[in-house]
Amino acid sequence: MELADLLRRPDLDASVRLLVLALCAVWRGDWQQLDAAARAARDRGQPRQDLEETLLQAVLFAGFPRVVTAFETLAAAWPPDTPPQGGALPPAEQPAAGRALFAAIYGRNEAAVHAMLRGFHPDFHDFVLEAAYGRVLARPWLPPKVRELLAVGVLAAQDQLPQFVGHARGAVHFGASRAELREVLVTAFGDTDRVDEWLRRVR
Repeated sequence: MELADLLRRPDLDASVRLLVLALCAVWRGDWQQLDAAARAARDRGQPRQDLEETLLQAVLFAGFPRVVTAFETLAAAWPPDTPPQGGALPPAEQPAAGRALFAAIYGRNEAAVHAMLRGFHPDFHDFVLEAAYGRVLARPWLPPKVRELLAVGVLAAQDQLPQFVGHARGAVHFGASRAELREVLVTAFGDTDRVDEWLRRVR
C-alpha cells in the first residue's frame, strides 16, 4: 500500500501511523521506508522529537546497531535545528515510574510476568524494569497509549504474538480502541487476513 493511501485510512491518527511505520522500518532495516516516514512527518508539521523518541524506543526492539543507522537516516532526511538532548524523567523518579507503568500494562498478570522475567535471569528482570520501563518507556514526550501502539506494531512485525497480546492489552488500558489496534496491524502487515487473526487474540 502506498504511503499516501495508508495515511488517508481512518481510525488511526496519521502522526501515530507514521511512528509505527518508522519503528517497523528500523526493525526491518528498511531505511528507505524510515526516510519516507520521517519526511512525511516533517512535511505534516509533526515535531521531530516524535521521531527521536520512537528511535530511542527502537533500542528495545531492534538493538543498538540498527538504531545507530536509524538516527543517521533521520539526520539525513530531517536535520535537527539544534542537537537533541534530554527528555527522560529525573533519575530518582525513573524506578517508581517504570514499576507503575509495568503494573498498568500487565494488570492482573503483573506478578506472573515479574516471575517469568526473574526465572529467565534476575539481572534480565532488573534491566527490563530499570532500563526498558523506567528509562525509556516512561519518557513523557510520547503518551503511554502511543508508546503501547508502537510496541504493538513492531511486535506484530517481529511475529512475537505473546508479547503483542500483552502490549495490546496495555494499549487498551491506556485508551486505545480495537479500531486503532486493527489499523496498527494493517500498518505492520498490510490489509490481510492476518490482521483479524491477530486481533482476535486480544481479549
